[in-house]
Amino acid sequence: MKNYPIWKSFTVLTLVLLGIIFAIPSIIYDENSENWFLKNKINLGLDLQGGSYLLLEIQLDVLYKEEIDNFVDSMRLITRDQNAKINTIDISDNEVIITLNNNEKINEIKDNFLQKYRAATLKIDNNKIFIKLNDEYKKNMQDAAIKQSLEIVRKRIDESGTNEPLIQRSGKKRILLQLPGIKDPERIKELLGKTAKLTFHLVDEENSSALNANLPPFGKTIVSDINDSSIKYLINKKVEIGGENLNNANATRDENGAPAVSFSFNVEGGQKFSVLTRDNIGKRLAVLLDGVVITAPNIRSQIDGGNGIITGNFKMEEAVDLATLLRAGALPAPLEIVEERSVGASLGADSIAAGQIAALIGMVLVCIFMILIYGMFGALANVSLIINLFIIISLLGTIGATLTLPGIAGIVLTIGMAVDANVLIFERIKEESLKQTKVFIIVKNGFDRAMSTILDANITTLIAAVLLFAFGSGPIRGFSITLSLGVIASMFTALMLTNFMVYLYLSIANKKELNL
Repeated sequence: MKNYPIWKSFTVLTLVLLGIIFAIPSIIYDENSENWFLKNKINLGLDLQGGSYLLLEIQLDVLYKEEIDNFVDSMRLITRDQNAKINTIDISDNEVIITLNNNEKINEIKDNFLQKYRAATLKIDNNKIFIKLNDEYKKNMQDAAIKQSLEIVRKRIDESGTNEPLIQRSGKKRILLQLPGIKDPERIKELLGKTAKLTFHLVDEENSSALNANLPPFGKTIVSDINDSSIKYLINKKVEIGGENLNNANATRDENGAPAVSFSFNVEGGQKFSVLTRDNIGKRLAVLLDGVVITAPNIRSQIDGGNGIITGNFKMEEAVDLATLLRAGALPAPLEIVEERSVGASLGADSIAAGQIAALIGMVLVCIFMILIYGMFGALANVSLIINLFIIISLLGTIGATLTLPGIAGIVLTIGMAVDANVLIFERIKEESLKQTKVFIIVKNGFDRAMSTILDANITTLIAAVLLFAFGSGPIRGFSITLSLGVIASMFTALMLTNFMVYLYLSIANKKELNL
């Protein structure tokens, strides 16, 4: 083509072809397709596809109670090491009041305690020790709990196979969860309703009188069986191995073909497990999940390698869910569903239809305007505008972005911006036609002089869109993604595609003058 580099022509045609090809999956939008290519499509958000909305709240009171219990257990151990005697322990309003037999070693006890719990508030009054969860301590616990809960919820949801969920913090102690396409979230609620705190404890089978009297001695506790609450176990409070030492867990079947969960420890956990099974052959090892026993097998021999299997009266789906929970890790505190809503597919269909109508009307009106004002050049700009839409759709599908209603608004906005760039170019060409007589020189100067203005306008818009994505959330991010991709696409179609088509038209028509 005359006056146009071959490499630039090849680049433009290649990108346009790729844009059309990769837009096909999103245009066809076969939700159940297993074809690898058709899977590269735009994911529809909750407002378009429908689904479930859950608002979860972390039960911080449970977390505070566990920390208070830790204080009490630590003080029992410290006073025992110091040969001090505790008379009474009173717990109320996140505070522990420990009364000692005397105050001879009370300062040593205080120092030992504060070495482990530096942020706790501890006061001494004669032979009494007052330990309190102060506001700073509680705030640090709250922030750590919400961050850990967000990560674990995200892992559990990802493991369940849900596409493009929205998971974000809402307020001080709540988590917002949007699940596009999930009409019945019962299984998700099951996964999120369990703390999934896994611990391994040795069973005390020698002190049956304490178990029968339901009076556990110091260092022991009584727990129930997961399948039959009437079955009780007297176990050591000491956690031999915790779920934090797990490396992996998978649903499997035991030697009898029944559903089970296989697990493997990390290096540290594997070493602990090996020593534990070596030193306690013949004893029972209770596996607790959220404070109830799911299995308590006898240790028959030392187990090396850090691998084991959890058996029980599982169904296969229960084994899969348990493995998912163990892989994701334990929540620091239980989550309670405080709000639940379902968004129907009809609302999503209405939103998509409204967006399509808005985009179509906008494009038709813009196309008519461009042809009326700029004639053949306007028609070329319209072709560029359509290609611009294909490129945006292909980019959204390729990166697997989620399209929301604000995202559709972003696409409609970029249609107007793409036309604006073409208007700037054609007006520059008009100005150049008053100075020059050679057609190709007029076109080249027009594009060159409009380029700086177009780049300035689009780059500043792109920066704003990036900032919206970085600091926004939910609908704002959806808008910023389509706006960013639309700006990139419009710069390409205006500065390269329209340029290519104008040169191609002038070469084929062999124009000697411009009619703009």
